[in-house]
Amino acid sequence: MEWLNYHHLYYFWMAAKEGGVSRAATKLRLAQPTLSAQIRALGASFGGELFERRGRGLVLTELGVIAYQHADEIFGIGQDLLDAVKGRGSGR
Repeated sequence: MEWLNYHHLYYFWMAAKEGGVSRAATKLRLAQPTLSAQIRALGASFGGELFERRGRGLVLTELGVIAYQHADEIFGIGQDLLDAVKGRGSGR
């Protein structure tokens, strides 16, 4: 089984959600070149580009759409897990 870098996946997901790498970098408190490099590394591990430049913006490629849909589900489930664990109280 290959290993998926979930940090890179999270950074990609945030960039897609925020509508761009610069906005995501600001929200994540990371340098834009650092975030871009990690998203490129994720794309390389998937075998293609996740974003393509259109005019002054970025849009998801076909691969990017697939990755985003799965990432959205993964991080949604992660949030559900946190909510469930935190909501169960500490009654031992």
